[in-house]
Amino acid sequence: MINNLKIGDKVKFLRSNDFGTIVKIFSERKIQVEDSSLFLTVVNVKDVVKFDNNTDTVKAYGDITYAKDSEENELAKKMSRQNLNEVKIDLHIENLSNDFFAMTNFEIVQVQIKKCEDALINAINSNAQKLIIVHGIGEGVLKKEVHDLLSRFQLRYYVSINGGSTEVML
Repeated sequence: MINNLKIGDKVKFLRSNDFGTIVKIFSERKIQVEDSSLFLTVVNVKDVVKFDNNTDTVKAYGDITYAKDSEENELAKKMSRQNLNEVKIDLHIENLSNDFFAMTNFEIVQVQIKKCEDALINAINSNAQKLIIVHGIGEGVLKKEVHDLLSRFQLRYYVSINGGSTEVML
C-alpha cells in the first residue's frame, strides 16, 4: 500500500532534512520526488513521510538541527545556509529519461554525461561552491567518464566514502 500518497503531496525525506513533492508513482514501493533543489529522485516510499502542517514539529520528525540553546540554533542556521551553495545532480538514468529501456549502454552513458556537463556548467556559472554528482557504485564506467569530464574542466573532486558520488569544489 502507498500509505495514501498521491501525486502533488508534500513529503519529507527521512534520511535528510529536505522536503519534496511527489511527481510520479511507479509502484506501491517506488515514487519520484522533486526535492527542494528541483532535482527528481526515485525513492522508496519507506524513505519519505507525508508532510502535514499539523504534525510539522521537531518531535514529529526528529529534526536533528534542533537545539535547545540559541547559540546552537545559530550554528544550525549557518550550516543550512552553507548548503544553499551546494548543487546536487543524480545521474541515475531512470531520473533522466523515461525511455531508457530502449537505449544501449553507450547511449545511456552519453545521456548521463551530457546531463552532468550541463549541470557542471550551470553550477560554475552560478554562485555554487560545491557540486555533488551522484553516479552510483556499479561497475565504475560512469564514474570514470565523470572524472574524465571533471579533469577536462581542471576541477578538484573527491569520491565519497562508499564511492557512489563525487564532490566537486568549484
